[in-house]
Amino acid sequence: MTALNNKGTIDVSLVTTAEGQHPFPSRTRPLSLPAPMVLSAQADGRVGVARDIFFYMKRQFLLQANPMEKEKLLKDLSSFDPDIRKKSLSDISFLIKKGRIRKSDKPTPWINLHIHTFHSFNCEHWSPSRVIYEGWHRNLKYTGTVDFDTLAGLDETLRAGKILDVRVTGGFESRVLIDEWKDIVINSPSEPGIYYLCGKGFKRAPAENSEEGQFFSHLKDVAHDRNRKVIEKLNNYLGEVKVDYEKDVLLLTPSGNPTERHIVESYMKKSEDLLSGKHDRFWSEILSVPESAVEETRKKRPAGFLEMLRKALIKFGGPGYIAPEKENFPRLEEVTAMIEKAGGIPTGTWLDGSSKGEEDAGKFVSFLKGKGIRAITIIPERNYNFKDVTEKEKKVKKLNEFMQACMDMKMPVVCGTELNKTGQPFVDDFTKSEITVYLDYFLQSASVFF
Repeated sequence: MTALNNKGTIDVSLVTTAEGQHPFPSRTRPLSLPAPMVLSAQADGRVGVARDIFFYMKRQFLLQANPMEKEKLLKDLSSFDPDIRKKSLSDISFLIKKGRIRKSDKPTPWINLHIHTFHSFNCEHWSPSRVIYEGWHRNLKYTGTVDFDTLAGLDETLRAGKILDVRVTGGFESRVLIDEWKDIVINSPSEPGIYYLCGKGFKRAPAENSEEGQFFSHLKDVAHDRNRKVIEKLNNYLGEVKVDYEKDVLLLTPSGNPTERHIVESYMKKSEDLLSGKHDRFWSEILSVPESAVEETRKKRPAGFLEMLRKALIKFGGPGYIAPEKENFPRLEEVTAMIEKAGGIPTGTWLDGSSKGEEDAGKFVSFLKGKGIRAITIIPERNYNFKDVTEKEKKVKKLNEFMQACMDMKMPVVCGTELNKTGQPFVDDFTKSEITVYLDYFLQSASVFF
């Protein structure tokens, strides 16, 4: 008999009937072989079990029969509806077990432990489940998600890793103040004392009413406050094109955690709605570039055009730029302690060694280690992928100095690609000579999170 058990999964045992012994002979044709018969379960007084079983079995049949179903499932994997994402992941798991979805034939036991999801901004608008699926599909050894100022994607990341049998981590990224370096730029351009810090390797999200949960809620509140100030300034600057934070921006994210990229996307959409085909002229005047250039970039490279707007409107020097108010940034020590209390690993970041704060790799790593930082994340492409030979040599030299300092001090280093900007790869190309020499160290370092 087939029935739904208390855990919501299906128990199956077949009740067979021989020819002529079916309880409803008028509704059947003669059977030459024993045939399965589905009976409604009586357990727990649940109603409609037979109907649920029928639709479940129908669903599995359609999954196997429809070659287009995979594409729909992958699309549903990034639905804003968490129930649709769960169902899609379950169906994908079913197809994997049936051999209808397979991993890439190319063995790539590589690593990416720094991928943003749609809970902050992902350039493909992917959910944690989709990110983990892509890691599985590409044969990555380790896959990790991270989002700005929130752990909203953590539980889904861990669940997807368990279902797809992938080693995963989840975490967050935020900006903190380092008092000792308050007068020098570290790795937040043009913002002295401000440092990007991550917490990774959490086993579960903290309870909302816990001290840690309230801390993360505060981080999100600070981000909301900053976003509202950006929009207030831009609404005043842009005149007829105005957006509403709650109605136009928050709805672009599944967990109400928008970033600068969501804000410029909202302004772009609003200009299209309000200006009736004259939005290219509008942005031409705002950006001081020819209207034809605006139209060409917007149509051929829409993501590139949004990055152009973000740089011109919100980043340092733009009309919507909000200078960091240091009293609103948590201290490095405070956030590190909270990460530890929540069961995570305080993880620093390193940009490229070009700033005053990062130029001395040994001093930088030693300082962070003394502050309780237990690993450091880097984005390798920023340190070797340059057309200019001189620039590339300079960056690679800094990368080598940093990696040597970390290895000498036994500081774990993990890497990733972010995937919050079009053009970034899903995973670094570890066949490149500049980073292939460090692959083993990256993989060994990842063990700190497991």
